[in-house]
Amino acid sequence: MSVQYVPEVSLPKAVNWHLEARCNYRCKFCFVKFKEFHHAHVHSEKQVVKMYEQLLAKGAEKITFVGGEPMLYPKIKTWITLAKTMGFTTCMVSNGTRLTSPWLESMVGHLDWIGVSIDASTNVLHAKMGRANIGEVKKGVSEHLTRTTRAYVRARELGYGMKLNTVVCDINKHDDMCELVEMLKPDRWKVFRVLRVDGENDEQWGEVGINQSDFNSWVTRHCHLNPVVEDNNDMMGSYAMLDAKGRFFTDATGINLYSLKNVFQDGVDETWSEMGKYFSQEKFEARDGDWSWK
Repeated sequence: MSVQYVPEVSLPKAVNWHLEARCNYRCKFCFVKFKEFHHAHVHSEKQVVKMYEQLLAKGAEKITFVGGEPMLYPKIKTWITLAKTMGFTTCMVSNGTRLTSPWLESMVGHLDWIGVSIDASTNVLHAKMGRANIGEVKKGVSEHLTRTTRAYVRARELGYGMKLNTVVCDINKHDDMCELVEMLKPDRWKVFRVLRVDGENDEQWGEVGINQSDFNSWVTRHCHLNPVVEDNNDMMGSYAMLDAKGRFFTDATGINLYSLKNVFQDGVDETWSEMGKYFSQEKFEARDGDWSWK
């Protein structure tokens, strides 16, 4: 009887830590809502240091703090600062609601990159997409573009590397973001085709799902601005993602599948060994996952 050998899959250089599951927005297209989480998971410094050491030893170079909304996490500044001290390139993706000028000023030298999520050129479209806080959603409005642009401009003034993240769906498929993006001048613009993940956004899919032709038209309209475009197949299985409990998870199968182990109890090697088989290094490289972040 032969035993099939499955080679170990290396951890990519970039890891996304979804350290905060909660979010103050209600985006209709969200594909990772962490519905079972009702509170923040606050880990000890000893646990986080050990995780960082193991990630570095396994080849990780950049850690991106994401959510939910990472700015809701009570120790976000501590874990970013610690990651930078230990040698990571640090990045955070935020909806911008808590990116105040004092906060931005305090993190200069600790946080290298800030990614802000802007999906359209108007507040009206953001309201239709649910890109708004709970109070605004109840009123059918959004001030997302106004406040996020303000935070973006201040962060740029302070010297942060700036990323822009845009989700394209059926609601914003006819929008033209060219003038806005030319004004913001991001160092890197990531454009994602809305991804359906069963159990996460399938109930809203009739409103947000976009066909290939409409997505291609949107990309063509903005292609002169050189966005990094990720269609659904580019995204699935091409990210190393950690959740708030310290579990690696993947969307490679069309659902969010979580490891049984977690890095805080079982270590990075043991936990990644469960999910690494779903990761595609080829897709990671094809979507420019190893870009010049240093």
